[in-house]
Amino acid sequence: MQRAAEEFNEQEESGGALSLERSISAVRKRLKLVLAAPVVAAIVVSGAVLMIPNRYEAAAVVQIDPRQKSISNIDGVISDLKGDSFTVESEVEIVKSRPIILKVIAALDLRNDPEFFGSSLKSHMFAKLGLKPAATKAGRAPKRQHDAIAEILTIDDPSAVRPESDEVADTFNQKLKVSRVRNTLLIEIRFSANDASKAARIANTIAEVYIKEQLDSKTRAASNATVLLEQKLDEMRKKVSDAEHKVEAWKADHNIFDSEGQVLSEKQMTRMMEQAVSAHTATTEAKAKYEQFQKLARAGDSVTTIAEVLKSDTVRILKEQLANVTRKSAELKSKYGPKHPDILKIDAELAQARAQLTTEIEQQLANFKNEADVAEERERQVTLSLSQMKEQQVVSKGASVELKDFEREAISSKQLFEALLARYKQTSETQGFQLPDVRVIERADAPQYPASPKRRQLVSIAAAFGLVLGIALSVLLELMAPGISRHDDIERIFDVAHLSSVPSQGSGETQPSAARAVRLVVAEPSSAYADAIRSARRELDMRRISPGPRIILVTSSIAGEGAELIASNLAHNYAMTGGRPLLIDGDMRLQPLTRQLAAQRQRGLLEQIIMSQPVDAAILRDGLTGLHFLPAAGPKPPQVSIPETLSSNTLASAITRLKSQFDTIIISVPPLLPVIDGRILADYADQIVFVMAWQKTPKQLAKTAIKTLGSNDRKLTGVILNDVAPEALNEARGWPSGYLGSHFSVTNGDTPQYAA
Repeated sequence: MQRAAEEFNEQEESGGALSLERSISAVRKRLKLVLAAPVVAAIVVSGAVLMIPNRYEAAAVVQIDPRQKSISNIDGVISDLKGDSFTVESEVEIVKSRPIILKVIAALDLRNDPEFFGSSLKSHMFAKLGLKPAATKAGRAPKRQHDAIAEILTIDDPSAVRPESDEVADTFNQKLKVSRVRNTLLIEIRFSANDASKAARIANTIAEVYIKEQLDSKTRAASNATVLLEQKLDEMRKKVSDAEHKVEAWKADHNIFDSEGQVLSEKQMTRMMEQAVSAHTATTEAKAKYEQFQKLARAGDSVTTIAEVLKSDTVRILKEQLANVTRKSAELKSKYGPKHPDILKIDAELAQARAQLTTEIEQQLANFKNEADVAEERERQVTLSLSQMKEQQVVSKGASVELKDFEREAISSKQLFEALLARYKQTSETQGFQLPDVRVIERADAPQYPASPKRRQLVSIAAAFGLVLGIALSVLLELMAPGISRHDDIERIFDVAHLSSVPSQGSGETQPSAARAVRLVVAEPSSAYADAIRSARRELDMRRISPGPRIILVTSSIAGEGAELIASNLAHNYAMTGGRPLLIDGDMRLQPLTRQLAAQRQRGLLEQIIMSQPVDAAILRDGLTGLHFLPAAGPKPPQVSIPETLSSNTLASAITRLKSQFDTIIISVPPLLPVIDGRILADYADQIVFVMAWQKTPKQLAKTAIKTLGSNDRKLTGVILNDVAPEALNEARGWPSGYLGSHFSVTNGDTPQYAA
């Protein structure tokens, strides 16, 4: 069970998270499948619907009339139908009910009709034997339509309809459709048959039987209600009289008086509570106003500031007067000296205006205090009176509660008696004057064209279903894809950063040569490929653990994922920006970079280590970019154990010496799963870049390769998604379709000029 749970978790992690953006991408990639599914579905359904026979539908329409129709203008026992949705929907179900259906079947003698009887299993057996099915016991000889209808409309005994017609009734019900016409009071009765005249005749008969059944039910209900009401009236009359006498006796015994249907003490209590609320509100407002201006005065605000807050005409006039005098004083002081007679006079006026304003403000504050005191005293008096009334109310509360119980009993008994009396009079007067609440407003006519099958609609639905199926299938195929399709799946599944998505270099004639592909950033510096390499380099620089020289290991899980191309172009990009990088071909077996960048090499890393010679002597330099390159081996590498050579102390010393000469060393190593070489070289790395092919590298395989790094997995800086389709890259970056490769300038590029 534990293993099954682990497998389930692995499947969940390896699957992709479904989102709208990813679904749209899946549909675009499989557009042919999505478009072919509705076409195939439409063709198949078209052939099927051509084999279905035609059927005709006829419809009769009845209207529910909610208006009063009693001749005496008094409601009957069964009131007229209401015009709400619930009533109309209920009547729709009544039209489809079994009693109505059985009466129509009996009226039109449908039990002998092959269309209805022929649908049963017994009829099929008779048909296979070449025999004519016998009529049921309830069958009758064919009659004319009008005679049969007249006979069935006079049936009052429900037992006249026998249950032997159930089989025919089920078939009848399948062909019947009763529905409300939008939000109106109209009910449409639609019947389907293989003959147009028969469909119209049955629809009209259903409407007539339904109207007659409704009228009969109203008459029966009125007759039964009259008898029951006569028995109940005498009993209720005595009960009402006893209840009213009991109420009056209780009021007299407890001195309870009421006015306008309400006890006097309760009315006084209500008014006193309203006065208490008003008094409390007035006190709160007066105190708040007084405390506000008192706070301003204690805070030392100027007289002018306090005057601005006060809403008083006198204060406003004095404030304007003070402002005018202040303005005049400023004008005179600008013309004359401080000893001038006009200056002395205006200063006296200014002091007098300020003193008047101060006196008025103090008077206003005193008025506020008086108002607050008066409001508080009034609130205290009202509260005291309310408390006294509450104490008095508690004393008489018990008697009032019991009195209310008696009054409720008397009122309910009286209301029930009056209702029964009114209903009795209405029922007795309207018993013989019942009118139906439904009328036929449109009789069914024989249709000229078949109603089914609706071939166009069926084909359209099939095409729509095929389209949905095609979309669902494309999304399912996307989720079942073995590789990575979206960069956000990298962080979710592998818990490592996504460094860059490198676009595909083309296919067929558009694919560059191997020699050009390893240095595409030099040949096409303005291409989308070069831009993706620059983005990967920036992410590596931002995630470096410490400054100083570093070794970047570039690898993959299996061969063919383009790890050596990523390593080469990444190194060339470092060289083009003025750094001192070194590119090492760490694949001693296949030597992919050595064959493309230094095909005429004389020696390489493997020979130098075996012969204990300095590896510096095997380093080549590109005269165009300045990139230093260390080949893997010479033309004929010796037959030695490569893993043991890579684990030697000689290589460790050589790596240490190279780090002192170069600031960035990029090593392209073999895939992790086939051989152990890459896992050994990972011990020397400061950063590890893992390359995955877009939609090709299986997720589980990539996870297994990362696990083989062991403790070196902490050096894993991120994943580069290689060979991404331009359309997918455009979509991921929000670029329009066809954006990649449509506007980048391409240079001819020069071949490498490596020399020792």
